[in-house]
Amino acid sequence: MSKDIPVVLVIGKQNVGKTTLIKLIIPRLKKKGYRVGTIKYNIPYFEIDYEGKDTYTYYQAGADVVSISSPEKLAIIKRVNQRSPSIKDIIKHNYRDVDVVLVEGYKKWQYPYIEIYNNYGQIESANKERKNHLKIASETKTGSPIPTFKKPDLENVIKFIESKIKE
Repeated sequence: MSKDIPVVLVIGKQNVGKTTLIKLIIPRLKKKGYRVGTIKYNIPYFEIDYEGKDTYTYYQAGADVVSISSPEKLAIIKRVNQRSPSIKDIIKHNYRDVDVVLVEGYKKWQYPYIEIYNNYGQIESANKERKNHLKIASETKTGSPIPTFKKPDLENVIKFIESKIKE
């Protein structure tokens, strides 16, 4: 039986920098040779297809699964009948070829997680890592609407994620 693919959640309040952090760490993990998957969760409704496209027409006609592919990408739209699939099911059926999955959201699930805060005054030092929990904080005092992360925090994040890959 194959080993479960490691999952690391990135959690925090809205606009704290979760997406920014994931965007910064993906290329660092890729540079180290890891294959990385991501899942965005907790969106009540989303639409990736739109009227006028063949895939939209097939879905509206009642198809249970619709896909579109090219030499570079594959997109699958599948009816889930008001029941959102679990992370485990999503990964099992779609992420078998990655080394780690980074998930933005799903904070109630029992996976190792990185918790982001708005400022350094809210938390203990980011260097105080626990086995399955790493706290970091974004710097919002720069005046920029895009949070930044201190370099040691990014190094700790990569070490934390690698420790989960190697378990």
